[in-house]
Amino acid sequence: MKRTKLICFATFLIMGLAMFAFPLNAHQQVEANIVETGSSVVAGLPQETSPEEELEEERLALSTKYPSLAGPANNTFEFKVDMIYIGGDESKNFNLSVTAPSGWTSAIQESTYEEQQIERIRLNPYNTTSVTVITIAPYWLYPEPGDYTITFEATEAISGTPSASIDFTAKITARYGLKTISALEGERLNIQTNAGSEGYLPITITNSGTAALDKVTFSSSKPDGWNVTFQPNEIEALSAGDSREVGVSITPPASTISGDYMVNLNFSSDPETSTAPSQINIRVTVATSTKWGWIGVGIVIAVIIGLAVIFSRMGRR
Repeated sequence: MKRTKLICFATFLIMGLAMFAFPLNAHQQVEANIVETGSSVVAGLPQETSPEEELEEERLALSTKYPSLAGPANNTFEFKVDMIYIGGDESKNFNLSVTAPSGWTSAIQESTYEEQQIERIRLNPYNTTSVTVITIAPYWLYPEPGDYTITFEATEAISGTPSASIDFTAKITARYGLKTISALEGERLNIQTNAGSEGYLPITITNSGTAALDKVTFSSSKPDGWNVTFQPNEIEALSAGDSREVGVSITPPASTISGDYMVNLNFSSDPETSTAPSQINIRVTVATSTKWGWIGVGIVIAVIIGLAVIFSRMGRR
């Protein structure tokens, strides 16, 4: 009995000592796991970097699916830009701008179908926003075929950072065109001449494309026996935007009956133009030559005189 009491007493004594010792050890363990990092204190295991250092660097990312587009000088180039603001914790305003070659027209719009131009945009962190950069080459200045660079830039409106830019390429392809203007432009294309006589018509030939034409030649479709000539008979070279005058002579045969006739003038170039060869349709009104009229009058007078002589001689008999 006494032995049992001794065992129970020893057991309670050991348990009591354990209860006092455990809080002390636990407190020491927590203190051992408290680590000071910079100016902040973080509970847990020792860490190598602070929360500020773990944040992603603040920056602006620009991307596009089609960085290069090709077309003639009168084409509208449209580049879509995807913008994403990274690393920030609040929305920011960004100024937008486009740098294009001299004389080019450019604008920034929300999309192709929106006419409102954008100069500043507000970006939310980690949200992608798209804009469309529209540029038009000045075809009236006949830009040489080749690659032209357009630069789009976005800059934070207040501090200037972050900022980013992206380059696009507009490839101008050659456009060949030929335009003909007659002196009768705006009126009925009708000239008058006499049978056997020459009719004259000046024609202005213009290179309406953006690249030089190496050779411009002329031809005609006319009634049988007619003569159609060009002066000069061809143009060796014609630069973009340049014009030359060509004289056209149309001569119907002397035996041509009075009336209206069609003569077609055709113009082609090397290389071939982007449109069908130019053509001018001329209506030629032919009248009987006055020379034959006077000859007819002379014949009639001669016949009358001859008859008068004959009757005179017969009357004397």
